Amino acid sequence: MEIHTVKLIDILKNKKGEPLQDRLIIIGVNPIIVEITENPQLLVDLMVVNEALEIKIIYENETENFNQSLFYEKGVSKKRIEFDKLQTFRNRLIGTRGRKRTGLLEDIQNLLPEDKKEKYIKRILLLQNNFRHNVNIIIADDIIWFSFTTLDLPTLDMYIQVTIENNSLLYNQLSDFVSFLLNKDSGGKYLSKINDELIEMYDMNSIPRGIYPREAFYSTDYQRYSIWAFVFNRKGELLLHQRSAKTKDNRLLWDKSAGGHVDITDSSTLITAKRELVEELFLPEAEYTKFMQAELGDIIDFGEWNIEKRPVKHFRSSFDGLDENDWVIFKATDKDDRGDSFPMTIRRKSQRIMHVLVEGNEEVQKWYTRFISDVYLFVAPDGIIDSSEEMNELFSVAEKKGAAKAHKLINIENLIDDVKLNPDMYTDDIVYMCSEKKWLLVQFAESIKYLFQ
Repeated sequence: MEIHTVKLIDILKNKKGEPLQDRLIIIGVNPIIVEITENPQLLVDLMVVNEALEIKIIYENETENFNQSLFYEKGVSKKRIEFDKLQTFRNRLIGTRGRKRTGLLEDIQNLLPEDKKEKYIKRILLLQNNFRHNVNIIIADDIIWFSFTTLDLPTLDMYIQVTIENNSLLYNQLSDFVSFLLNKDSGGKYLSKINDELIEMYDMNSIPRGIYPREAFYSTDYQRYSIWAFVFNRKGELLLHQRSAKTKDNRLLWDKSAGGHVDITDSSTLITAKRELVEELFLPEAEYTKFMQAELGDIIDFGEWNIEKRPVKHFRSSFDGLDENDWVIFKATDKDDRGDSFPMTIRRKSQRIMHVLVEGNEEVQKWYTRFISDVYLFVAPDGIIDSSEEMNELFSVAEKKGAAKAHKLINIENLIDDVKLNPDMYTDDIVYMCSEKKWLLVQFAESIKYLFQ
């Protein structure tokens, strides 16, 4: 008996057996990734036949691939697949990072006439699913095909066809799931585009629960880990930056020297703090500045800042051995009710001033999010930001590129007074530090002036 192997082209038709007219939605690409990456012409032909057709492809994330590989390696058939192989297929789909991506979208563009590239590529949406992946789905106009993932990677032969006529209950259930996943106000905010920043999500007990895009974190139901960096010059002045007019939240408000989320590849918040300093002060476009050699190794870790256990004057001999390009970093400490010291980690609900489009009009809204933030204190090398002229030279590229609106150096006492008078000019984080933790800023600024006088 001849065995017929189903090909993707066999199921990409509507109930009338015609080419797709309306929609092609693919949830879970692992079973068909070889077909769509080795034959991008298939999707091009579908779009050429009907220019109203929209294609949405939702692919598995790296964690899902790892989880699936644990099953596939122990699968019951001879067709086993390892994590590295799944990742190789995934890279063919989205392209590898670098100066130029060469994934599915680029392959499709290369097959299109020059005058149709932009028009056609807008009809394709490629997103990563950051939820659990329970079922593979293909919606071809009015037909739904689905298969489950168990101990082996499914093939197209294992997909089951469902229509509203033959099983309305299952059809509606699968259709509702896909609608939820693609709705930006529900499941859609947990999907991510190729270049989106991905952040680890923590529950209210500070336990990591998954990795999701930044857009998912404007909620108080869970938390994200970040660092706050306060950079001082050797005169004890604090560096602040004014947020860009183009950023989504807290536009034009004065904020910390630097800050950012803990990257999923960071081994500690110390690494995050060092990385954020280099990224925000020395820029990805470092070739445009004289500070292009800035490296993590130039940031010297002096441990915890606790002047009761480590008097300030004891740092003098240590600082004498610094290279002229070396930065100093301390981890801030706090005290509990008994007076015992511990590393400062701030857990709080933080206000964000958001600019949101509502029915085509931009509205200003207050949203809240929860942070777990480790606080770090930096001292800049001599001659880097000791004056406004030096500061402006350092940040001229960043401001021209729109990374920030402006920067300024400010005396701590003046900052505290100005925050009291004009709290609306500062981010919620700065207002918090200047009220609840102002002793730390004052103490550190005075100590730095003493050390480098």
